[in-house]
Amino acid sequence: MLLMPLAIGFKKKKQPWLEKFGVYYLGIFGRRELGHNVFDFTDEELNKRIDRISVRGILLSALTGLVCVWPTVYIDVLEHNEPFLVQYGWVAGATLISVAIEFYLLFIIALHAVHSVSRLINIHAHKNDFLSKGPFNVTNILARAALELPDPEMEILGIDPFERISKRNLFILGLLYKLKIVITNFISKFLLRWSFGEAIAGISVNYIALPVECFWNGVVLHRVVTEARLRLMGFALSNHIADNVLHDGLMEQLSDEAKSGCLRAIGNAVVMAKNYHPNMIVLLLRFQHLLHISQDRQYDNWGLLISCLQKINEKERNFLLDLFTVAVSFDGKISELENEKLKEVYGKDYELYHPRLIQLTKNLRDGKLHAAAELCRLDFVAG
Repeated sequence: MLLMPLAIGFKKKKQPWLEKFGVYYLGIFGRRELGHNVFDFTDEELNKRIDRISVRGILLSALTGLVCVWPTVYIDVLEHNEPFLVQYGWVAGATLISVAIEFYLLFIIALHAVHSVSRLINIHAHKNDFLSKGPFNVTNILARAALELPDPEMEILGIDPFERISKRNLFILGLLYKLKIVITNFISKFLLRWSFGEAIAGISVNYIALPVECFWNGVVLHRVVTEARLRLMGFALSNHIADNVLHDGLMEQLSDEAKSGCLRAIGNAVVMAKNYHPNMIVLLLRFQHLLHISQDRQYDNWGLLISCLQKINEKERNFLLDLFTVAVSFDGKISELENEKLKEVYGKDYELYHPRLIQLTKNLRDGKLHAAAELCRLDFVAG
């Protein structure tokens, strides 16, 4: 099938080597042809299986942290009476080796957990995956989720998600997040030394690093699996929504103004979310593909979206509000800016759509695929 240009512009940056590492290992884990569809499972069955994957990964991550941090702490205690440079020379050497081994093992554990979730959700059961190459290929999306890498900066049809956000603030938040273990260790040691001195029952307070490391490794792995589940659900739902729109012939019933409004509804949700969450981008690309639109017409302009909603008929307006609701919810949270704008876009139907938006966002965050799919319906009826 001949595919139209996607009108995507990526900022000139090389693919991070960590992302290449993730894609490589996901490829090694394999892409086996599976016969099931994610909608074959109930929400309870799906989450029970994902919880098992998460628990296994958390235990392995915690054990990895315990084993890899212990040598550093042990050497620190063992060399405690040595001169400063000797002591911390040994500690630095042990730390570098331990951290390298720990990071490698944690990356493999996270990638394997994400791969297990992808096999459960079976994204390859969807035949409409035209994003077979590039940074928004499902494998790349999952690699970034597993390794907690940022999604690539891009513009699609002129939509720039970061036009309302400070890059400096993003950098500071990321830096603080990366320092979480160091900060937690420091605070824990300070409180223990202040309360009990250098040792508790003959055990150095330095060993507090072991449970702290186990705790954070478990937290990170749980978040990785949760984010992978959200991304895979978004991918499955984007295909589900697009298939239903095609099956019901809804696109043929929309005017040209309303068709442009579809991309405006998603585009403005992308900008207000202030991130490049793959769920929103895949939804945008699926509709861009359905509508056969490739030119930039200011699809992220809020005023043009409001103007469009005022021009089109009532049925088309209901369809666009359905789509806007789905797009806003698709990253699993509602931003402060989105909250501020909801009453303006929903207008007289705010009380109909707002509860639906809140529930759909919660269902996506909680991994309730069927419940989310029910609220992702697009039609010409208000609410």
